[in-house]
Amino acid sequence: MSARIHRSGFTLIELLVVIAIIATLVAILLPAVQQAREAARRSTCKNNLKQLGIAFHNYHDTYGVLPGASYESEPIPAVPGRGGDEGIDASYSWSVFLFPMLEQSALYDTLQPGAPQRLSQAVTVPAKLAAMQQPLGIFRCPSDAGPQLNGLWTINNGSGNNAQDVQLATSNYVAAMDEGSINRANPEGIMVPGNIVQGNKFPKIGFRDIVDGLSNTIFVGERAYILKNNTLGAGVVFGHNGNADVLNNGDYANGFISVVAGGGPLINTSALCGTGCGNADGRQGFSSLHKGGAQFLMGDGAVRFISENIDDDLGGGTNTTFERLINRNDGQVVGEF
Repeated sequence: MSARIHRSGFTLIELLVVIAIIATLVAILLPAVQQAREAARRSTCKNNLKQLGIAFHNYHDTYGVLPGASYESEPIPAVPGRGGDEGIDASYSWSVFLFPMLEQSALYDTLQPGAPQRLSQAVTVPAKLAAMQQPLGIFRCPSDAGPQLNGLWTINNGSGNNAQDVQLATSNYVAAMDEGSINRANPEGIMVPGNIVQGNKFPKIGFRDIVDGLSNTIFVGERAYILKNNTLGAGVVFGHNGNADVLNNGDYANGFISVVAGGGPLINTSALCGTGCGNADGRQGFSSLHKGGAQFLMGDGAVRFISENIDDDLGGGTNTTFERLINRNDGQVVGEF
């Protein structure tokens, strides 16, 4: 008698059921994995801002003032200079003067920003240029996929030929200059021009000038490089060209915009509205790739995630919660946020 051979295996229907189950599990698990990764990136971003907060306090403990938005090249604590021409001159930013407090003393010594050589001259020195084109993790939010070198705000080399401008390392962190548009003449945030420009009366401020209290005042916030397919430009670690601003000059290509921000636009505004409409243009505001808002360093060193739906309106004037958080001496009650 011949024996029957039975072969075990999956039927086509069973195979399709297994594939469907696996696809369902992947669909369930993938968002969870993405959320876990974003949580880790957001935590790193928060820690970066905390480190900047410690550096601000150490700088203030050492010099009795906060660093200004930028300086030509004078010794620390810097003496106000003349500013410069947008087409030729460039100045070192507040970030550079925090380097010794951020374990970046070697980079600081390479640049020698306190020596009589301003940024537009330093970028012509190969060793200094190479150093300024290396990414600095502490100034980058891992959630932001922007380029390592900033191609929107390039830096003059002193030649007057914009075709020779160079790209320096990108930063996702910009300091708060004003609750409205970026304003070099009478900024009401913690970041004031280090140089005397347009008769500004506050080339230096300290904690004593933040009358609303450190815990109620924003020092630094995030800005995305690209948001909703629009290039906002984030910032530049090392500095900016000239001394133009948005309020008085309507300049989005030069000046303080690459190192500071204004509270005129709403958080996560992505619009690019051209010129003459600063409060509706996201290039000068705060933004991030974190869903629903952005992270901010407060003066007391705390890092707060502030919702894009916080009480706010377009423009200046300190009449909303977000504007009160930027204005260092408005004297108003902030309230919950």
